[in-house]
Amino acid sequence: RIHRASNHSRLITDTSPLIKSNGKAATPPKKSPAQAKVGRSMRRGERPHPNKGYDSMEALLNARQKQWRRENMEDSMDMDDFEVDNRREVEFILDEDDMYQSLDVLGGVSIQHRRPFREALHSFMMGVIDELVAGNFEEEGVLDRVLKWKNDVLTPWAQNVVGAEAFVQEQWEAQLEYAASECFVHVRMKELFDLVTEYPDSLPAVRELSVALDRTGRLWYQQLANEWRNALMARLLHPGAETSQIIEVYINTIKVLREMDPSGELLQVITQPVRDYLKGRADTIRCIITSLTDEENGGELYEELRRHDAKPLEEAQLDEEDEEEPPTFDWQPPPSILKRRGVITGQVGRVTSSSRRAGDILAMLVGIYGSKDLFVNEYRIMLADKLLGNLEYDTDKEVHNLELLKLRFGEAAMRQCEVMIKDIDDSKRIHTNIHSTLGSNPGENCSPVVDAAIVSHIFWPALQKEEMKYHPSIKSKLDEFSTEYAKLKNPRKLVWVQQLGSVELEVEAYEKDADGNLVSHTKEVSCTPAHASLLAHFEDKGDWTSEELSQETEMPEELVQKRMGFWVNQRVVQSKRSGESMVYNLISVSEADVNDQSFQHDEEDLEQVVSIGAHAEEEMKVYESYIFGMLSNLGQLPLDRIHSMLKTFVAGSDHKYDKTPQQLAVFLQQLCKEEKLECSPDGLYTILKKRS
Repeated sequence: RIHRASNHSRLITDTSPLIKSNGKAATPPKKSPAQAKVGRSMRRGERPHPNKGYDSMEALLNARQKQWRRENMEDSMDMDDFEVDNRREVEFILDEDDMYQSLDVLGGVSIQHRRPFREALHSFMMGVIDELVAGNFEEEGVLDRVLKWKNDVLTPWAQNVVGAEAFVQEQWEAQLEYAASECFVHVRMKELFDLVTEYPDSLPAVRELSVALDRTGRLWYQQLANEWRNALMARLLHPGAETSQIIEVYINTIKVLREMDPSGELLQVITQPVRDYLKGRADTIRCIITSLTDEENGGELYEELRRHDAKPLEEAQLDEEDEEEPPTFDWQPPPSILKRRGVITGQVGRVTSSSRRAGDILAMLVGIYGSKDLFVNEYRIMLADKLLGNLEYDTDKEVHNLELLKLRFGEAAMRQCEVMIKDIDDSKRIHTNIHSTLGSNPGENCSPVVDAAIVSHIFWPALQKEEMKYHPSIKSKLDEFSTEYAKLKNPRKLVWVQQLGSVELEVEAYEKDADGNLVSHTKEVSCTPAHASLLAHFEDKGDWTSEELSQETEMPEELVQKRMGFWVNQRVVQSKRSGESMVYNLISVSEADVNDQSFQHDEEDLEQVVSIGAHAEEEMKVYESYIFGMLSNLGQLPLDRIHSMLKTFVAGSDHKYDKTPQQLAVFLQQLCKEEKLECSPDGLYTILKKRS
């Protein structure tokens, strides 16, 4: 085969004569005019310098290359670079036959110079093919153009240089075919990351790369896999890349490798660092769930969830040859044995679940963590935020997403989410009935102002809990709603999650002007119940200290100061420091009119519906009784044994165990801090026996 050159800029660099006979250089008896040009530097008694002839052959090859490019390249942007009027090139082409005769007189390329000749030829091919191929992803037929150049330019030239008989005997045609494909693969190896990011526009380039790899056999697949892994690690797997971007590139990589390798072997080798890196990022699962359900920014995953041929994840993870389902009319035979051969190892065998999942992107993403329960729990948390933030009780979009998720994750896994959506639908019907009852009471002078999302707390994630005391004017409205609910759903009663919710306020400030006329200023503000309760106290009196408000609302004084900052920004109250406390008083109408503009909540002021820490703690508390039962019966146990036993015993219960050994270790250390367990120096956990 043709060896690759590292540093060759000329076709041959050896200065020794090629042809020797009895220790003397062969000298032609008579020279033609063209032969005289080649041997012009020879003097009487000197040996012929073969580099002169080979330099001419190299110049002729360059001239033929430029002529071919002018005839075959459609773009004319670089026509000036071809130097059409170069007299030297025209002279070489006109005297081509004479030059070949001169080379034949010199004896052609000798055997000892074949290797440097091949290396230099390979270097020349790399330069030309790089110019034809690099950066051209969307155009079809690039590989065919490379092979056409090889047939039109390189093959005739090589045949004349090495001689017709040697060309056939040494199989130069097959060597040049292999070398052209090899150079094509090497050029594309430098652009693997761009092939992925440009997909699907780069699909023609991907398919041609696969053809070129097939032409070169299995030799370059391992190097391709290493180059691809290194490109992903260097350009993608770093803190500067967003998780959503990493997932998008990972999905494109799956699609590209699906085109190149049906066996899935390349996919497993190349994408393993990406899977490990995504598993270590805290927001990976949330990004995946967001992309599945977000119509505007979901992209590929949003469409993946809506595929008509999508199967449940359990079926997508089965081996292709498993016969757990009866045959159907859409049955397809397994791939041919050629397509089931690993491109790296060459082994032939069953198509494993990993290779079958290559066609199911969602199954590949779930397979990063090995369990769908983590995704279901994350969706429950996100669904709770959406449902409780929806003031219109509109659940049509969430019902649609839930039905699609049930097809992939299973109905049993999404049962709690189904109850959550049903709670919101029931809340809409209940609050309509209560409003109609309160509005028909003869003693009521105003319409009801309380709407409530009534949830079944057993099926919902742990919500934020904060102790506070409402202002009497707000509490009376809530108690009125609770009373009607108790009548409607006896014996049930409502327990208000006090700090969650949204309040629409119309804040009016008024005072008398110099003429005694009443002047007012009104603005509408949306805030949390805690902010509304703080402001309601200013209806009782105009001046409050942060300490007094803390006592009235039963909130920490630091939290009172932070939340009162919202009303200061809204130019409803003004503040000044008095010792360690803050004094607040209502602002005047004239001051409220100055630079009046609506302020947004700070991110810290926005109350998160679901407490992530409380939710995780509540989940781990469920396993505490299992751990104490194990240690009571078996004595001391290491972390790995506890982890494996939890996976075995908790699998069939309502609370499925899906934690990692690292998460379990953190929980066990917390139990040790609470003096419930103790850990020995060799890592064995046991129940702490308290001394009497």
